[in-house]
Formats: sequence, C-alpha cells, structure tokens
Amino acid sequence: MSTVAQEIARFDLNLPLESSPTPPSSWYLREDVLECEKERLLLGHWQPVARRQQLQHAGSFVSGCFMEQPYVITRDQEGQLRAFYNVCRHHAALVTSGEGCAAHLTCPYHGWTYYLDGRLRKAPRLGAVKEFQREQYGLKPIQMELWGPWVWLNFSPSPNPLSAQLAPLSQRVPPESLDSLRYQYTRSYELNCNWKVYVDNYLDGGYHVEVAHQALAAQLDLDNYQTQVMAPLVLQTCDAGGSQQGDDFAERLAGGAVYAWLYPNWMFNRYGPVLDTNWVVPISAERCLTVFEYYFAAGCDEDFIRRSLEASHRVQLEDVEICESVQRGLRSRGYDVGRYAPSLEMGEYAFHHWLARDLQS
Repeated sequence: MSTVAQEIARFDLNLPLESSPTPPSSWYLREDVLECEKERLLLGHWQPVARRQQLQHAGSFVSGCFMEQPYVITRDQEGQLRAFYNVCRHHAALVTSGEGCAAHLTCPYHGWTYYLDGRLRKAPRLGAVKEFQREQYGLKPIQMELWGPWVWLNFSPSPNPLSAQLAPLSQRVPPESLDSLRYQYTRSYELNCNWKVYVDNYLDGGYHVEVAHQALAAQLDLDNYQTQVMAPLVLQTCDAGGSQQGDDFAERLAGGAVYAWLYPNWMFNRYGPVLDTNWVVPISAERCLTVFEYYFAAGCDEDFIRRSLEASHRVQLEDVEICESVQRGLRSRGYDVGRYAPSLEMGEYAFHHWLARDLQS
C-alpha cells in the first residue's frame, strides 16, 4: 500500500482549476490521512467550542473535547475568560466535566484543586515532595479568542489571529450585528462520510442546490450565486429568488444569503432574520459530526422559528443523503479522482489546495 506522503503528493498544487483533478479517493478513506490532518491542520486552526452565553457569570465553566484534546473554559472571579487543557497535572485525570458554576475546579482522582485562573490551589499530601514548585503545576493554557457569540480555541502555541482571518466576513456581516440575535437551538447530525465530503458539498458554489434542494432553490436566485476566495475564507452569496413554490418559505431567506466557510471546518450562514452555523468534526475516516447552532432576530415569533427549523432540517437530511452516497461511491473501484466545474467550484478547489499545502508541508 502507498504511504500517506505518496497519496498526498498525488494532488498537484501547480495545476490550475481548469486542468486539475480533485484529490484521490484515498484522502477520504484512510485513517492515516485523517491522523495527518488532525496534527497538521485541525488542531492548529480556530475551533468554536462554546457560546459566550454559557460563560456569562463569574465562576462559569464549560468543558469538552476536540480531536482527543480535552479543554475547559472558565470565567474567573474577576470576570476574565480563560482556556486550559482539562488535564490534572498530577496523573492526567480530567479535572472536570460538563458545564456549570464553581469557585474552584477539583480533580475527582486525588483532589488536586485549581483556581479558575488555572493556578494550582491545593495538592493534598504532597508536603514531602522535594523541589515541588506549586506555581509550575497550574493548568496549561490554550490559545483563545472571541468573535461573534462564540469562544474559539486553537491548540497550537502561536496561531494567526482569528480576527484577521475573519476580516472579510466582518466587513460583510459585522460581528457586533450578531449581538441582537438570540440563540435558540442546537442540532447535531452524525454522517457516514469523511468530514471533507461535507465541506466539499458546502463549497461547490451552489452546484448541487437546484438538484438536491429543490424547495430551497425555489427561494434563491441561483443564476447570480457568487463565490469569493479570500484565504483562509470562502464567501458565497446569493440573492433571494422570491418564488412562492416549494416547501420552503420566502420570509426565511428575505434579502438573500451569505454563506461563509472558515478553513478548515466551520460554516456561517446568514439569511433573513436567521443565522445558523455548522461545525464539522471528524469522528473517523468515514464518519463525522456536524453541529448546527441556530440564532434568530428578536422579533421572530415561535411559529417562524419552528417553521425555519423544520425547513433547515429538511435541507440537512438532503445533504446527509447525498454526502453518504458520495462516501459509498468513494469506496468503489470505479472511482479515483474527479474534476472541478471551473465556473462554480473555485471554493472547493481552494480548500483542496490549502489542505494539500498543509499536509505536504
């Protein structure tokens, strides 16, 4: 069997969009490729792991895990937000779980206790340990930034600033304009496909919408669908079509839509009085989790919210079906590489270029 490096090198970074094949199917099937992606890009790019709303009060904390890296975010007694690896410095047990409010974080294994600013407060029965310096055994910090309603983490030591990466989106949708939106709902979908299949589907410039999402397509002006590539961001925009046909409804997409994707695995969808985001998290080479969060303008009534969630759910089920179909096809001996539609799939091409660059570096 070929090595990971050999499979990665099969994608030629020098070929223009019109001449380039897509990455080989092995990129979507092999666990060793996913392991390479985890180390070389997923842990080194910003991930929206929590909502600021969850951490409003002093003493609040939220914990979780991304790609085997447990984290905890705290708001200390002075109101400062901080992020740490959720790992006790004694014998590596997880210090806390879930979310809540506490004066301190206490490891359930041996009782080591930490202040919410990460400093070690108490290490029971360590009085006889030589050369033990308490200040060196606090929780290890993780790089953190705030943008929009989210708390973002980056597991590399010196990442590029998130605000700079999202600057093109901020010019189109100022982050302060999101403050008036109200969080309503989280829904997760577990798909039997590689995480990149889902991203590819999102970045095809609306190519699949008319075929796979006919109710949604009736409300969009797909002839004027536009894609802009601004590394590490792809911005897709589409005006509302105004059709009254189909199962979707025009109010949900009033004014058109802005679809933004931040490399490598986060999507931002702003349309009408609605914002939803989807965060794609790999589970294995052929499974991923997509986590949707839904926000609505303050004036939206319960009926509008209910109908919007139902319409979105129908679209997501259609995407699940097509993405899982693609994954089955990728396993076939009848497929190795494909081609791009040059007038539409420039976002997908950019994604593969950035991915190949990171994996080959």
